[in-house]
Amino acid sequence: MELLSPAGNLELALAAFDGGADAVYCGVAGAFNARMRAENFTFDSLGKLIRYSDTHGKRVYLTLNTLIKENELGSMFEVLCELDKLRPHAVIVQDAGVIHTVKKYFPALKLHGSTQMGIHNSAGVRCMEKLGLDRVILERQITMDELQKIANDSNIELEVFIHGSLCCSLSGRCLLSGFLYGQSGNRGRCKQPCRRRWQTPDGTGYFLSPGDLCGTSILDELRRIGIASLKIEGRLRSPDYVWKTARAYRLLLDSTPENRTEAVFEAEKLLNSALSRRKTLGFYDFPARTPLIDHSTSGIFGNPAATVDKVTRRGILVNTVSSLHLGDRLRLIPPGGGEGVTFSLIAMETPPGQKALKVHAKKRIFIPGKFTAAPGYQLLKIGENGFDFSRLAGNLPEIRFPLDMKIDFNAKNISVAVNGKKFFFSCDFAPAEKHPLQREAVEKCFSEALPEPWCAGRIEVKIEGNFFVPAAELKKIRREFWQQFTLTVEEKFSHHSQKMEEFFRETTSAQSAPRQVPEIPGLVIPGFIPENELSSWHQQIETAYARGVRSFSIEHWHGFELLKDYSDITIMTRFPLPVYNSRSAALVHELGADAAGAAPELESAAINTMRQHAPIAIIPAENQSPLLVTRIPLPEGKWLDEKGNCFSVRKENDLYSLFADGDKVEFGICE
Repeated sequence: MELLSPAGNLELALAAFDGGADAVYCGVAGAFNARMRAENFTFDSLGKLIRYSDTHGKRVYLTLNTLIKENELGSMFEVLCELDKLRPHAVIVQDAGVIHTVKKYFPALKLHGSTQMGIHNSAGVRCMEKLGLDRVILERQITMDELQKIANDSNIELEVFIHGSLCCSLSGRCLLSGFLYGQSGNRGRCKQPCRRRWQTPDGTGYFLSPGDLCGTSILDELRRIGIASLKIEGRLRSPDYVWKTARAYRLLLDSTPENRTEAVFEAEKLLNSALSRRKTLGFYDFPARTPLIDHSTSGIFGNPAATVDKVTRRGILVNTVSSLHLGDRLRLIPPGGGEGVTFSLIAMETPPGQKALKVHAKKRIFIPGKFTAAPGYQLLKIGENGFDFSRLAGNLPEIRFPLDMKIDFNAKNISVAVNGKKFFFSCDFAPAEKHPLQREAVEKCFSEALPEPWCAGRIEVKIEGNFFVPAAELKKIRREFWQQFTLTVEEKFSHHSQKMEEFFRETTSAQSAPRQVPEIPGLVIPGFIPENELSSWHQQIETAYARGVRSFSIEHWHGFELLKDYSDITIMTRFPLPVYNSRSAALVHELGADAAGAAPELESAAINTMRQHAPIAIIPAENQSPLLVTRIPLPEGKWLDEKGNCFSVRKENDLYSLFADGDKVEFGICE
């Protein structure tokens, strides 16, 4: 199984690789990724990381996993052009418009379906397979039994979370941050209102804040099921967390029966020192033997480090409750919780004014700086000093671009095709007595010693006949090829401008397709159908069709798969299947939809812009959409947040939904 770690920046990626990760996932700053608050990568640093990973047998997955508005499609296309140059090992996506664009314009890019797509049953996985995805990152609220059944009925790779923070809501269905703050979690800007205190019929506490996932005890079961990749959450975490978690899971994955006890001991020691919330098995043993939420425990991440005793113009005087070291990452929060302020500890003094490198618990110290605080504020440690990979990051070689080659070999002639040009070489090789030329030898030779700014991309080799080619002669042919070859980066990617023009015409031309809204659906196929209920829904659809129902509304990707055998029907999509732009509307239209409901967080101006270019009718979202939906049992009835806003929780079909007071959900511009 692949061990996949988070990388909020280049140093964190190197920490993950050093700890033992096989692959990392990361985002480009400002480029539509679900952790916009992370430092993230530039295209230059991403290119360096990809080159490093290729030479060390590692993999880099780029997150392009937020929903994208119509007026952002041009920027999205520019990002895809850059990724087509750099060639990450896969692109993680949520928006159907990205899938539609990649498959049409950038078919060389591999796609992984983000957990934000909320795929939670085998019908959804099959739909993703038909869309051309290579892997699906499954919904986190799936039980082990459901996972087993999904894997048994799936043909593409499955990835699951194994460690880190858990969201209370089903993936892609939380609108709470957007509703309260105009900062959408589906757009990478979640303000984490779920980690704050709520007043409920069961009391006041952190009722939406689950503990963290720790799956060390289920690795053998996941291997038996056939899971392809194990994902550690945490692109906002520190280098020590990334290294320690990667190292712990590497020890466990590589352990043998003979050294398993020792590996478990070392892994637990590492994970206990990596800062986290209360550990749980998540939904793998749901309904959990231990509740996923302990509402008496603060939802803020970090271990208590100190309490503020006094605030001065120069800084804060604190009493420590654990050791502190220069370089530690700290978060300063008010007594009742809240998002707080994060900073690195770059100076501290012990009375009377002596500078300190490290202090122990139960000490009184002064931390200089400008802080908005008061007595009673808490300092939480969220990262430890001692895991610095900045020097290694600074010494990485310059970016290179992958070059695909097609090589045809026979005893008399060789041709090498690159970027639409063919180079020919004459030769005269003798028949092989023992060691005929092998494809692997040609691939290896031509993947080495490429001149800047190139590196080896996909190399296809075709050999006709059995003949012997000495290794020295093969290298000579490679040198002769590079002597003849001339290509600039601009020439290599000149087709991008042509693709951009075509994409611009496609996304700016007005659509003349009929815009009739289908009749009110006779049957709604819900957004969440557990694996063991798929057969029941097959029967319900068959029964409805036999009664004459020909109009269906689907709330998730699995709906297309459930309706695939019915040709004379009308399909309308609606949230939580998000249609955010005309390209996502085009994709659901290709799957059979006649109309699409716009995502709830889209403002009216964005919907109107999308309507102009969508091939099907676009219907505004209903204002009764729940702000959060979960399988976790929540207290039913009236809820209040810390600002006195009113909400209510209702249970239906084993799901708990949080609604705004009066059921009406009105969004402004949701960033």
